[in-house]
Amino acid sequence: MASKEEMLEEWDWQLQVPTGNPVARSIAHKQGIAHEGVHLWVVRTQPQKEILFQMRAAHKDMYPNYLDITVGGHVPFGLSSKKIQKEAYEEIGITFDEIQLIDLGYHKYEEINDTIFHREFQRVYLLHSNNLLSSYSFNDNEVSSIYAVPLDYCKDLFNKDYPITVEAFNGTETFRDTISKKDFHPLLFAPSMTRYMEILFQAIDELFTKGEVTVSMS
Repeated sequence: MASKEEMLEEWDWQLQVPTGNPVARSIAHKQGIAHEGVHLWVVRTQPQKEILFQMRAAHKDMYPNYLDITVGGHVPFGLSSKKIQKEAYEEIGITFDEIQLIDLGYHKYEEINDTIFHREFQRVYLLHSNNLLSSYSFNDNEVSSIYAVPLDYCKDLFNKDYPITVEAFNGTETFRDTISKKDFHPLLFAPSMTRYMEILFQAIDELFTKGEVTVSMS
């Protein structure tokens, strides 16, 4: 039996509010119907300042085997609370209290090419956690492993490219892997994500140096 297609909630692109109308994910991505997404960036300071990236599973229809946002996904139609908590548990097996999250607000995202017309209001969160990589689990088969990438290296990739060996965990064992810019989701470096990434890095720097964040995507 074919699986039922995921339904999303339509958002008004100009007013930037939900309409209450359902829309199929495939239709939304084909016709540019705006909807809501959630992003969670997990960062840690032990053993060093790092950002955690998920490795997208090999079977994903878009960008398989690329390093991507720690947790990211669409908000299903009808889900009104604990949106990022649901996605985080499904993808990397973590739970947390709302008070632990740092809310960076919404990023208005648009991607248009020959195969997709994607408009999304992306709610972006930060979470500081020094948990071992081996504490993560991959419950929905959308993620194959998790990588801890030094913060300074992430920043460098926007100006230069060089290999680095990092710690990773595949659900069974911790290992070392050598990566470079080609291993990251290419849209992280797209012009449409420039401001997003600038704000993200500012927020992480504030969190690590001041213990609080004042910048936002909005």
